[in-house]
Amino acid sequence: MNPEIEAKLDLLDRMNATLGKLTNAQIRLQLAGETELATQMDGKRKLLLAQIDRLRGQVLDNWSHSAEALDEKLQAANRTVQTRIRAIRNRVNVAENAIKIIAQIDRTLTFLKALVT
Repeated sequence: MNPEIEAKLDLLDRMNATLGKLTNAQIRLQLAGETELATQMDGKRKLLLAQIDRLRGQVLDNWSHSAEALDEKLQAANRTVQTRIRAIRNRVNVAENAIKIIAQIDRTLTFLKALVT
């Protein structure tokens, strides 16, 4: 298949991995009694899901940035989110780490929304 399309599909796979991480964080926040933060996390999860659905339908369209470069950014974001999830799991600064995950997802959504020209 076309390498550009393959790179876009890889990016969508990475976005789905991020979606799974947000689901994990949301559940952990609920279990920690942080229901307001869990609700906020669910909102970000839904926004990411909508972005995945939008980009899935635009794989053949021109994107404003290379999928490979964006995939690197998304990998870095996933590592950051995973580190924060571990801290939440260990009950270390749960609220602070949740807020940082939400901020990271906001930044991620910003660059993903600008993809399609």
